[in-house]
Amino acid sequence: FWLKWLSLVIMAASAPVVVAHDPQGWSNVTRFAAMAVGKLATAETRMRSRGACLLVKSVSKAQERSAQDAFERLLGVADLGSAAQAREEAEATLDKLRKLVDLFDADIQGMMAKLDK
Repeated sequence: FWLKWLSLVIMAASAPVVVAHDPQGWSNVTRFAAMAVGKLATAETRMRSRGACLLVKSVSKAQERSAQDAFERLLGVADLGSAAQAREEAEATLDKLRKLVDLFDADIQGMMAKLDK
């Protein structure tokens, strides 16, 4: 932006001097001033919006990092608890299966005893 502004000022300095004594000269000066102020306002707006965009991006990145760290910590804690819980459930299931197998064996032995008689 500043390079454009500087080139505009240099071009204006190298241009012939505008005589402001007649109405045409004043209109040229007014038009140039209005154009310069408009360009400055546009540049200022762009800088503000770019600054706001950069701020929003940095805040969102910080939030993403924070959420990722929280999930990683949660997974670390959950892994220990879930592993212990899964082991307990597996042991309970194995106990139930052993009982079922024992009952099945007892039933089969009872049926075989009846068939032998």
